[in-house]
Amino acid sequence: MLTVIRLPSLSSTMKKGKVVKWHKKEGEYVRKGEILFEVETDKVVVEVESLTSGFLRKILVPEKAEAPVHTAIAIFSERMDEDIASVVEAGSSAAPSTHEKEPVPSEEKGARRKISPLARKIASEAGIDIQSVRGTGPGGRITREDVEKAMEERSGVAATLVRAEEKQEQQPEMPAYEDLEVTAMRKIVARRLQESKSTAPHFYVDLTADATALMELKEKLERAGEEAGGKISLNDIMVKIVAHGLKEFPMVNASFLGDRIRLHKRVHIGVAVAVEDGLLVPVILDADRKSIRQIGDETRELVGKARNRKLLPHEYEGGTFTISNMGMFGVEGFHAILNPPEGAILAVGAVIPKPVVVEGKIRVRPCFRLSLSVDHRVVDGALAARFLARVKALLETPSLILA
Repeated sequence: MLTVIRLPSLSSTMKKGKVVKWHKKEGEYVRKGEILFEVETDKVVVEVESLTSGFLRKILVPEKAEAPVHTAIAIFSERMDEDIASVVEAGSSAAPSTHEKEPVPSEEKGARRKISPLARKIASEAGIDIQSVRGTGPGGRITREDVEKAMEERSGVAATLVRAEEKQEQQPEMPAYEDLEVTAMRKIVARRLQESKSTAPHFYVDLTADATALMELKEKLERAGEEAGGKISLNDIMVKIVAHGLKEFPMVNASFLGDRIRLHKRVHIGVAVAVEDGLLVPVILDADRKSIRQIGDETRELVGKARNRKLLPHEYEGGTFTISNMGMFGVEGFHAILNPPEGAILAVGAVIPKPVVVEGKIRVRPCFRLSLSVDHRVVDGALAARFLARVKALLETPSLILA
């Protein structure tokens, strides 16, 4: 029996994928559950297991080729003697081209060449590789004339290189620009952010918070968990505190869906992660129900997978609110674009020592900027201000949620 393997749909946004690598070769027997190939979606690279056992008879979509989801990409058979011609013809007609040239086999090097003694001596003295010389004598034998011709050609090439270098010295101008190919991830990021900015009316609320108590809590948690290992970041604590605030202000944990507003009963917080060619947002599910250490461990694991393009769909879908922290880059403040269909996103800046008035006296305290971007169709200005003020109060007195 023949089985047609099709490109799977790995997420709700996936329309096509690129076959990055085949782990099996044509003619190999593949067991169910073995890794068959890797596919690149708009967000990640995923290893795909074989759902059946059999011989991999034909690969219809080669490595580095893109194809729409559900396209036939390979053919399996139970026996090697089964005829697959009709299925191959039907599948190949739908399979896309890689648009890449096949490498041209080069002549075998190191083979013993026929050459006259005089020609060999001249070539040796002139530093000519006889493997690169075309022999015109009987049976391809290299003659003195062949070596002398090769020397002339080398001299001509050398002269051309000298002229090119001289010309380059006279005209040292660099190219005016370089066009870079837009990656699949960059395309999806650009499309989603453009849709967000053009359809959701953004407005912003800014506050500055004192990080003194937050940093003290971080050190206390790290000391208490020294045996367990693993660092605690300020962002881990922030995720927990923001999740607590969203339970108090459920309308901020909502999405605008055109004809209705969806209030999410669970708090799933996305953590924006910059990767080489775009942005990924792994999601901490039920962040309000997890401890700060649990949040930290899960965040580190998801961030590592995001940077290696190994996130699975359930690890980046379903967020209800996002936190984007650029403090590690020294950025003091910024306004983030909403991650649709979420109704709000919190931008966090770097912790920087600043003069503040404490009990009538000027003190230097570690402070950081909080900027809340909201969808005005869901969240009004007064609600956004009250929510951000509550988050600031919890950040400055985190013991309120830990008591």
